[in-house]
Amino acid sequence: MRPMRALKESRRYWLPVARAALCLLASSFGPPTVVAYVLIMVAFGLCFDAATAWLARAGGTGGMGDYKQ
Repeated sequence: MRPMRALKESRRYWLPVARAALCLLASSFGPPTVVAYVLIMVAFGLCFDAATAWLARAGGTGGMGDYKQ
């Protein structure tokens, strides 16, 4: 039961990365320039979303709870 829970929790990070990889793969097949540009920007946004979600979950990264005045 534990591996399934870990897979469910990590889905928030790996699904956007997998979608970004699909966008990059689709842009490599030679679509029109504007479509390729949009796909690359979407892939960048998805990777950025996954990275910020992953960093937000990490503890001690300097959030509001770490620096109380």
